[in-house]
Amino acid sequence: MDKTLHIFLIVSFLCGSQATEEWEELHEQTSPHGHDKSPSVRYSHASIVYKDEMIVTHGYFYDRANGSPAWRDDTWAYSLQAPHEWRQIVSFGGSAESKAPHGRYGHAVAIVDNKLYLHGGTDGGTRIHGQKGFQTAMEFDDLWRLDLDTAEWENLKPEGYPRGPLGGTGKRYLHTAVALGKEIYFYGGSNQSDVWTWNTEKSFWRQVIPKPGQLWPGRRQGHSAAALPDGPDGKSFVVYAGTRWGFGERALLDDIWRFKADGHVWEQILPVSSNNPAPRLYHSISTFGDGRMVLMGGSTNSPGMVCQDDTWVFSMQTKEWEQLNTAPAAIYHHTIVADDKTEAAYLFGGHRCGADRPESPAYLNAVFKLKIPPPLHSELR
Repeated sequence: MDKTLHIFLIVSFLCGSQATEEWEELHEQTSPHGHDKSPSVRYSHASIVYKDEMIVTHGYFYDRANGSPAWRDDTWAYSLQAPHEWRQIVSFGGSAESKAPHGRYGHAVAIVDNKLYLHGGTDGGTRIHGQKGFQTAMEFDDLWRLDLDTAEWENLKPEGYPRGPLGGTGKRYLHTAVALGKEIYFYGGSNQSDVWTWNTEKSFWRQVIPKPGQLWPGRRQGHSAAALPDGPDGKSFVVYAGTRWGFGERALLDDIWRFKADGHVWEQILPVSSNNPAPRLYHSISTFGDGRMVLMGGSTNSPGMVCQDDTWVFSMQTKEWEQLNTAPAAIYHHTIVADDKTEAAYLFGGHRCGADRPESPAYLNAVFKLKIPPPLHSELR
């Protein structure tokens, strides 16, 4: 065989797969309430990368020792570079005077410049009725901004504004938020199908109306979304999976959609791979700067959660899924963030479906890392 052709075939083979890596525990599990150098356990929180840190805010866990819900309103930062330490940005204070967003889960966050924006979520009515069990239809519609330099929250839109240019999306949870430039795009949640933007410079809501006849992902909640790198057709974000219910329909989803900010166009991405993740909700995705999307966990059944520990990476270039090594635990309502500098994904928090053994805590606060180096072909370009 011609030597040049032989080398080409070897490179082509290597280009089709990621290097096999194992998950590494960076921060071990602690007591449920954590301590001054580690956050408590939690699930349905929010995590996002800012500079060289993973920012984590809010969430929930059921405090078995005290027999009561534990709604989190604290904010932490975890260093993605060694020595991998936690630092507290805003302490948990109960939000009695509304100087910070009330404890909640199912909220959505995005970062523009040095500001973290938090919207929606629910506390099951705790802020109104106290700890009397979870109540439905108690979603938030407030919008907050956290200055990551001064550690101060500001309430940009208190609860109760009418839906529209002043009130925006209305009450919802289990939705997503993605920053594209100076605008934040909110999609779905509470089984809704609409897209809204918040302009961080003009402080104004705007609803994005699909063009007549355009295909679009429709109603859903419990999905995930993440920004994609800017391309020839501008800024965009990706949406993956979730659930849709009501109006005679209840479905788990496994579809991939791309939303293009220029022209407000939805595009469905159809994988060409034969081995793909099962439909799911309450999973987590994040994206690298080259457009790869990493997926981990979630439940492949609802109602009656069946947690998964599978990890996948999807290439927006080749439209192929590839399965990586399984995560340390089968969980849902966790978060995973991708970091280009360290070429890795970081897993934090979550809940084990039905896990009640003392040696297997139901809620997690450990941090795990999975190296996901770029494919060889992207390095050769």
